[in-house]
Amino acid sequence: SDQIRKFQIRSDQIRKPNYVSDINPSKESWKIIVRVTHLWHVPSYNNPSELHSIELVLMDEKASIKRSMIMTYRNLLNEGESYTLMTFGVGLNSGDYKPTSHAYKIF
Repeated sequence: SDQIRKFQIRSDQIRKPNYVSDINPSKESWKIIVRVTHLWHVPSYNNPSELHSIELVLMDEKASIKRSMIMTYRNLLNEGESYTLMTFGVGLNSGDYKPTSHAYKIF
């Protein structure tokens, strides 16, 4: 007898991607497709041998990876590659260092 495979499609798999320019803190469920145009590691201020963050320029926007997730993503992200990002936070793009003029940043 033929086996029939059943596939469960999650709503986030069929959700259309959002534009980076549309990102704001009004919702928690975003899906963007981006290219990492530049990636660099930022050492800890107090311990330069420890990694503090991974900074990314996504096409023309910037994102940081949370400190708790650095080791997870350190060897998975590459400059020039494209990624689909979901489940991230959005906050005001404030502070002295802002490589983009976008009002918000993702984290």
